[in-house]
Amino acid sequence: MSAEILSTLMARSVALTPKADPAGKKVTYKVFWKTTAFWTDADITAYHDEAPLIAEKLINEQYWDKNGAVSNYRFTCEDFAIMVLVEFSSKRGLPVKLVTGVRAYRNMENYSPSAHDRYGSNKYGFAEMVMLTYGAREMQKTGVNTVAVASLEDLMPGDILAQALDRPITNNTAHHIQMAVAVADSRIDIRQGNTDAAIIWPFTWFEKLKGKDMADPQSGGYVGLPVQKGYFIKSGAGWTYRNLTKGSVSEDYLKYFELYRWNFMGFNKG
Repeated sequence: MSAEILSTLMARSVALTPKADPAGKKVTYKVFWKTTAFWTDADITAYHDEAPLIAEKLINEQYWDKNGAVSNYRFTCEDFAIMVLVEFSSKRGLPVKLVTGVRAYRNMENYSPSAHDRYGSNKYGFAEMVMLTYGAREMQKTGVNTVAVASLEDLMPGDILAQALDRPITNNTAHHIQMAVAVADSRIDIRQGNTDAAIIWPFTWFEKLKGKDMADPQSGGYVGLPVQKGYFIKSGAGWTYRNLTKGSVSEDYLKYFELYRWNFMGFNKG
């Protein structure tokens, strides 16, 4: 690591004390993973290369749950995209900053017992913390969480497809997320988290009354499903979508999606 990068990281990690204050101030951090480098073009290229491999790992990998049972990972749609980003970033010590209507979340941030004590100091803890309030609509925060992908020709593996244009009554707010894992002229393969429940009020409210949170991966009421596979194939003037997990087919379906990429360079600004 260069001296310039190290100096910048230190300046970001510690609040500077005025010279007139001889005692200084102790700052406690919650570190999910250490930021040891900043995003570069090479890292972004590597993300696009590795995202499909990470997606397959999340499909096939199993773990022991708190009850001692062997389980597969389950995700809602946006949670899956978050986990792919977190897996890549944490391995390389790269910063992540994601913003919701509640607050900004960083992989290293000032410690607060109420905000942090229920989350492990690792990539899973960070992902669970963000997932609690990060919805599909957060993908539309361009210049903050994402940047817009101008066209299908610019789409790359690891980029985000946000289903938003089929609900004009809600001002085209995104309500479903897919992630591209392979992109060709006439075919786009995707992976997605999903749910078979409506994560909207009043359903969420009723579940919380029962002590369950549909959006919280730590809750028994979490409604994420195992990762699903699908693809779009060019058919005439449109793109037909096939969900390989459900066996469903939707004609001329890609027109309902907006295209986004994570705001990698924006994450460097903290």
